[in-house]
Amino acid sequence: MRVVLGVCALAFGVAAGCRAPAPARNALALRPTVAANAPELPLVAPTRVEPDVSQLARTPVKPTGASAETAYRRLTGPACQTLAAQHTPAANVLDEEGRAPVACDSRTDELKRVLRFCAALELRNRSATDAAERFFQLAAVEGQTDFLRDAFPRLDELLDKATAAKAASVRFPLDLSDLERQRAQMLTQLEQAEAGSALLNIDLKRRLGLSAVSERLWPSGDFGIETETPQVKEEVAAALADRPELRGLRALHAGLVPDALPLAREHLRGTNPLLGSAPPPPRGLARLLRRNVSADGLSELEVRKKQLADLIEARERAVADETRAAVVSLTAQARKVQLARDRLDLWAAQRTDAVKKREANQPGAELLDAQVTLEWLKARADVVGEVMAWHTARVRLKAAKGWLAWECLGEGR
Repeated sequence: MRVVLGVCALAFGVAAGCRAPAPARNALALRPTVAANAPELPLVAPTRVEPDVSQLARTPVKPTGASAETAYRRLTGPACQTLAAQHTPAANVLDEEGRAPVACDSRTDELKRVLRFCAALELRNRSATDAAERFFQLAAVEGQTDFLRDAFPRLDELLDKATAAKAASVRFPLDLSDLERQRAQMLTQLEQAEAGSALLNIDLKRRLGLSAVSERLWPSGDFGIETETPQVKEEVAAALADRPELRGLRALHAGLVPDALPLAREHLRGTNPLLGSAPPPPRGLARLLRRNVSADGLSELEVRKKQLADLIEARERAVADETRAAVVSLTAQARKVQLARDRLDLWAAQRTDAVKKREANQPGAELLDAQVTLEWLKARADVVGEVMAWHTARVRLKAAKGWLAWECLGEGR
């Protein structure tokens, strides 16, 4: 009996070993993606929201000067704009599609090439705009950070004097606690500026096709501003004439023929999935004799032309309004630059007067010089920020006209 059982067990074991293993069950495919039990939200009385930070260590002393070990790569505005336009994947794909061989070179194929060209330009215009805006944001951060670092020695000088006066029980015109709070605020601003610079570097390198681990970018240029006020009528006219999106729509409308109706349907579906429905195929005798096909095509042609005309009108209004808004922003920003420059002139005059008093050894002149110099450095940083905001507004005006893409082609507008 034992022999029989052993033989049976051996047979079952061999059979099990010969059988193909069952596929492993995909545990992720059938599991719910959220917990079944919802947490309860009991009623409570409001309490103070105040995290306990008493166990955190004191902030270590942070060097406020620029690091001499950091390597930088010079970046200008035009180079930033060109690299961003070149590294636009969606536009590059459209250009590659235009180089693909076609079965026949018809009028419809030529119309497709024009649409691809305009669509690629519109995408490159958008990429160049985004990168140029970040370029001037980086310039503002780096420029303002330099003045912020220059302010620390002056503030530390006042702190040392206030600390010494307190230790000697001597009256000092500035409160030590206020100076310490001011320095803490400046350190926070420096931390935020350095973090902002690092984030902008990461973002810009990706947009420009640069390695993420390469040297940091240093924005360069004269950064001067134009004093001439843009004219709304002229800027709108330029936008309506040069914007690649509008050029593509007008080309499609002007070149639309019955053979190009599928292209029109596809383009309209891109604006709204409910548009661009193909007409039903002919049936019965009309299908055999191919009658009424041209009549249906001409009827659809009129509908598609009307739809494209309406779309062009709507986009022209949007582009015109975008341009008008950009002109308003640029004009207002130019005024802000002037006001910031006026404030800087006032502080510069006060600083000159304070330096003269210090050189004449007048009482309190040294302290006045340090205070005025701090305000003068802040005013210079404000001017940098307002000037870079003006350049950003100018970029948006050029983008509304589509000029950034044309400039990257070497066709300045």
